[in-house]
Amino acid sequence: MKEVSNEKIDSLRDIILESANSEKKAALTQGRREADEWIAGETEKLQQETDMILQDAKKRSEDIKRRQILSAEREKATETLRLQNRLLSDAMGLLQDKLVHLRGREDYKEILTGMCIDAIESLGTKDGLSIRFSATDLPLAEPVEQKLHEIYPDVSISFSTDPAPILGGCWVSTADGQRQVNMDWQNITQEMADSLAERLLPLL
Repeated sequence: MKEVSNEKIDSLRDIILESANSEKKAALTQGRREADEWIAGETEKLQQETDMILQDAKKRSEDIKRRQILSAEREKATETLRLQNRLLSDAMGLLQDKLVHLRGREDYKEILTGMCIDAIESLGTKDGLSIRFSATDLPLAEPVEQKLHEIYPDVSISFSTDPAPILGGCWVSTADGQRQVNMDWQNITQEMADSLAERLLPLL
């Protein structure tokens, strides 16, 4: 009778373990699906905001161009080149200012979280990551870290208390420091310099 009881107990245990594994797989699948949907939504919002910033920068640059070109019509080709460089520099300054002023938005925490996700995905590895914010954004590190742990539950993610020398955004690096993605306002502005030049310089 004892052997029969042990067999029943073993069988019951196997059933419970199998049920728990099934529930765990279902929960993980649901969690990943929700994370993917959230990431897609935040990426779209960030892209829309970037497009609006570019449109505003273009409008402002056109005003700058009209004022500057009137006084440079009779100048040499070198002066035109100087004006082009100044126009691009002004436009990049406006773009960077717009990015910095995103801090005043109510969803700025979500914007930072989305930027961290972009940086993490760009690294292509999730074997342990370290994230740095600017000194001004450090108070948001804890809620952003909580959200990232929800999205990447199996990844070791830590936030450095040493602020990065940036105006905003984030730096994400591997734990060994061998690889890093700089998703900060200065770097984003520089990366968009070619795009701004293509849009603005033909206006001259």
